[in-house]
Amino acid sequence: MKKVEIISDVVEGNLKRNRSLIIQALETFEGKTIRLTIEKATKKRSNMQNAFYWGCIIPVLKQAFLNEWGEIWSSERTHEFCKMQFNFDEKINENTGEILKIPKSTTENTTTSQEEFHEKIRQFAKEYFNVDIPLPNEDLKLEL
Repeated sequence: MKKVEIISDVVEGNLKRNRSLIIQALETFEGKTIRLTIEKATKKRSNMQNAFYWGCIIPVLKQAFLNEWGEIWSSERTHEFCKMQFNFDEKINENTGEILKIPKSTTENTTTSQEEFHEKIRQFAKEYFNVDIPLPNEDLKLEL
């Protein structure tokens, strides 16, 4: 057994669920050196958030690029642009001191960080293109 992940709750300093699984997992590593990491469990971005991103946010942004810049962008190129601008880690180039932006995969976003990502894109679209990207479940009115 290489890696075990067990979710539990801590209440008044005690584990409240899956205690026996944790003990069993420890027993499988008997005689081995282990690394024990404790962190808050978070929820990965939801399928609905992902569907809204690809079905609403990306198409609206692609249309803005066409209308304002006269450029036709693929969905994937638009996604890569969004990651580079709004979903990245910063690293420092030790040789030059330059701060580099390293885009992160959105698959690792939590539900909260994914919504923050969406909000940054909404703000960008409004500021640069005067385009409103709707919130999920928001009624839209088309002006013809």
